[in-house]
Amino acid sequence: MDEIFFRLVNSGFLELAGLRVHASIPVPEHIVNEIIQAALRGNRKINECRVSIDEQNRVNVHLRTSLWPWPLHLKLRLEKSVDFTRSPTIRASLENHVLLGKLGALSRTLPSGIRIEGDQVVVDVRAFLSAPEQIRILNLVKSAEIKTQEAKLILDVKIEVE
Repeated sequence: MDEIFFRLVNSGFLELAGLRVHASIPVPEHIVNEIIQAALRGNRKINECRVSIDEQNRVNVHLRTSLWPWPLHLKLRLEKSVDFTRSPTIRASLENHVLLGKLGALSRTLPSGIRIEGDQVVVDVRAFLSAPEQIRILNLVKSAEIKTQEAKLILDVKIEVE
């Protein structure tokens, strides 16, 4: 079974041409935090990063960094649509500590793949994928929308194999 699955993944699912999947993926807050911890492993600038998810696409981030003496409590509002014009990009408006973002103080602590543009935090999803299989699967995603509930991120995705 594994051999078949890996063959399908490695070919970009070409044998399944015409496949269309519309899925709603509820991701609990604890899994979001596990993903963040895995992405930050080895990062010496960020000591701690915990996310709490609220309704109406609001996210609170508790961030401790070695470059700033006090913990930061960032309030973000996630944009509903994921931008697929280049690499999939998630954008969030910074609702507090905007001055730190504009001064670049936050930018120096963020890992590669996350940057500050004005009052926006921009996350390049592809930057956090390491295995070629992950990138092949991501390439099948044609659109994604983000919604939140208390302690849950919901991804509505459309996947197609042409």
